Amino acid sequence: MEWQQLNGYVWLQPQTRLDSQGGLILKEKLPHIPLEPDKIWVMNMASVDFMDSSGLGAVVTAVKFSRSKGCRLVMCRPSATARLIFEITQLDRVFEIIENIEEIFSSSETLLSA
Repeated sequence: MEWQQLNGYVWLQPQTRLDSQGGLILKEKLPHIPLEPDKIWVMNMASVDFMDSSGLGAVVTAVKFSRSKGCRLVMCRPSATARLIFEITQLDRVFEIIENIEEIFSSSETLLSA
């Protein structure tokens, strides 16, 4: 998994295979991301072509980790594989899933006006 800060966001790029190895890499990288409360983390799921229970567990860990640090993690452009797994496990109801980055702005405005 790679990560970078760009345009005020933390961009996360997981492995194409989120299995036990890819999931472990994701979990190991999380503590190295600079923590700034209220920062938005964007996990680009477009290239994830395989995800098993270990990888899914790592994604859940990433969401919990970011929330515990006061950050917001969104899943961006999930591949058909990732989307199907999120739907089957009903995690699509827990995760914030967006198709493009502009959706972050509209959901942030909704939160501010509420």
